[in-house]
Amino acid sequence: MQHTTSFLKATALLAAVCLLMGLLVACSGEEVKLEVNDMGTKTEVTTSAGKTVKQALETAQIELGEKDETEPSLDAKITVDTKEILVKRYAKVTVVYGEEKKEVELVGGTVADAVEKAAFKTDDSITPDVPVTDYLKDGMTITLSKGMKVKLTVDSKTDDFVTKAATVKDFLTEQKVKLGEDDEVSEKLDAAIKDGMEIVVKRVEYKEETKTEEVDYKTEEKYSDSLASGTSEVTQEGVKGEKEVTYKVKYVDGKEDSRESISEKVTKEPVNKIVTYGSASNDSGSNESGSGGSGSGDSGSGGSGSGSSGQGSQGGVYEVSRTDNPDCDGSGHGYYHIVYSDGSTKDIDY
Repeated sequence: MQHTTSFLKATALLAAVCLLMGLLVACSGEEVKLEVNDMGTKTEVTTSAGKTVKQALETAQIELGEKDETEPSLDAKITVDTKEILVKRYAKVTVVYGEEKKEVELVGGTVADAVEKAAFKTDDSITPDVPVTDYLKDGMTITLSKGMKVKLTVDSKTDDFVTKAATVKDFLTEQKVKLGEDDEVSEKLDAAIKDGMEIVVKRVEYKEETKTEEVDYKTEEKYSDSLASGTSEVTQEGVKGEKEVTYKVKYVDGKEDSRESISEKVTKEPVNKIVTYGSASNDSGSNESGSGGSGSGDSGSGGSGSGSSGQGSQGGVYEVSRTDNPDCDGSGHGYYHIVYSDGSTKDIDY
């Protein structure tokens, strides 16, 4: 009876320990699926809660070097909450800049980490011959050289870059700038990259827009003998028409840059304004009479005189216009060219 009691107490104590350590599930050996990230290479592994990180790596057939590290550590227990095991590889690399060489040792580092640790006294225009985000591999050599400083403006944002790209096109590809069919670049794509170059990419879009616009009317002039010469009146008011105009509009970085009319259609014809001018003559005809004188002789006799007459418009014909045409020799002489309402003309010297 005492033995049985002791056994029960031991069992209860073991259960309590498992509960306090968060390993109650581990004690049951529940299946756990996780991912091993080996310097960017990812492998899915199925293991059991309660096993160690080392055992999980053995299941995945991933071997570690003497100086390699893991996160969590190798002796850490796998739980149902474990999602990833990170493997950090040891690497001893050589960083070269000009005639100088430096050896750098890192665990789980990248090319950028190695360049920073080498700490060469240079400006910020040096770049490695491999991508800075690459993980280090034991024994690799990283060569630094001076790159070209380039200022890039695209999508309303300006940044400075250091590049070894040979051409503008290579540089835009390097920076993952995709050009649209109508986009404009301030430099030719095949132009060589130069230190201090400024490259501006303009996003260009064309749209068609249709607007209703006014059509101006014209003013016509007419003449009428129902109005006195020198007077005028508007006999028909002008009315503007309407037309639909389609434009090809160019937008640069979202703002209108220019527009070009590509088609027009009149939807309402304009009505012309008519101004009528008077052409009726205000002149009237008149007659004049004269008187004679007397003379004397021996027998005495009387004398007589005669008069002359003038003439205005006759038979409804009147003067429409009179044009002065002076001589060009400065003599002061010339002639008037007169046009009458019946279409006849006359020249009078003066």
